[in-house]
Amino acid sequence: MVRSESFARTERRAKAALGRSVKDLRRSLKMTQSDLAEAAGIRRALVSDVERKKANPTLESLCRIATALGIEPADLLGTGS
Repeated sequence: MVRSESFARTERRAKAALGRSVKDLRRSLKMTQSDLAEAAGIRRALVSDVERKKANPTLESLCRIATALGIEPADLLGTGS
């Protein structure tokens, strides 16, 4: 059970870092969620879910979002602020 609790904590932290990064970068580029979704070729609802820490996006979606934001996919999981 400890292992699954650790996984759950790690997953929450990763989703929080991802959501924060996407939202901060999108806003710094003065993009709306719709702008980002269109540039990335994904649904706006996915952008919203990622930013609200509700989504578990595929690697393809992460790559699309990163490309649309002009960064590397790995940078989306940074633990900044």
